[in-house]
Amino acid sequence: MPDFSLPDPQIPFPSRLNPFEPVIAEHTTSWARRLRLIEGERATSRFAGESYSRLVARLYPEASVPTLALAADLNSWFHVYDDQFELAEVGSDPDLARRMADKFAAVLRGEPLDDTAGPILHGLADIRDRMRMHASTGWWERFADHLQDCFETAQWEVDNRTRGQIPDPDSYVEHKLNIAYVPPSFDLIELVEQFDVPADIRVSVPYQTMVHEAGHVVVCTNDLLGLNRELAQGEFHNLVIVFWNALGCSLQEAIELVNAKISMRLESFLVAKEALKATFDELGTDYNARYGTMRCVAGLEHWMRGYLDWARETQRFSDPLLRGQVKGFHHELIS
Repeated sequence: MPDFSLPDPQIPFPSRLNPFEPVIAEHTTSWARRLRLIEGERATSRFAGESYSRLVARLYPEASVPTLALAADLNSWFHVYDDQFELAEVGSDPDLARRMADKFAAVLRGEPLDDTAGPILHGLADIRDRMRMHASTGWWERFADHLQDCFETAQWEVDNRTRGQIPDPDSYVEHKLNIAYVPPSFDLIELVEQFDVPADIRVSVPYQTMVHEAGHVVVCTNDLLGLNRELAQGEFHNLVIVFWNALGCSLQEAIELVNAKISMRLESFLVAKEALKATFDELGTDYNARYGTMRCVAGLEHWMRGYLDWARETQRFSDPLLRGQVKGFHHELIS
């Protein structure tokens, strides 16, 4: 492996931390243990080091305790699920991955769990039920559709891994937001704010651009700071590795290219933020809708900076696991 150095991405928004983080840390560890998503001293220690309570405390610095707890449980569940695809049996078995996506879809539709359901299905069902108590019908339907898109995109990732096929840059960028669960995660901003962005603003070019560019800032940050972990695991769903393979450049050049993409997408985000003001005027948006929407725009900024801060702090990227070193939940997918 050639030598390389990782840059320190610059994201020009203030670093913040929700003061309820210690409460949420205790809650989400208890939740994950109760559902048996983590078992044993080693898994519990790793879970604490990866610190998903700290992650959501940075992503949602003004959230209340109930919504912050829900966000922490969702992110804990996401990362357990992600490890299944990267490190356990599901990640190299397209049939199991298909069964997992189908069972998740049934959970999102509200179907009851059967006797074969284990921790990962019970975890999703618990999150579903709690979200539906907090959310509007429109929000839940949008979130569930986005989450199902992520489950379907995981099939593409498993197929690539099974064939040993590194995707081309365009295909990777097209799929990456769903691989990283960005759309449903961004939906949580509105749940935290208890505000649904009006439909005419949501579909506007400036708002769509901000959501898209903020998402790619997050995934580029993930791919830079997670590079060591994924190289060690032999994982190639990483934009640095994709550029390195496709462009015939050095690994260091691919790293610098991804870092430059962060700056470019941040600039595009800020230009769109300014353009949104004209969109408000064109649509005749009232004060309350403007205020609520700008709170959600601030939520995107918290996400970009908060994810960077957490990625610097967490042990998830500095203490990588290898394939076969995580508990597999494939037994609940067999029947």
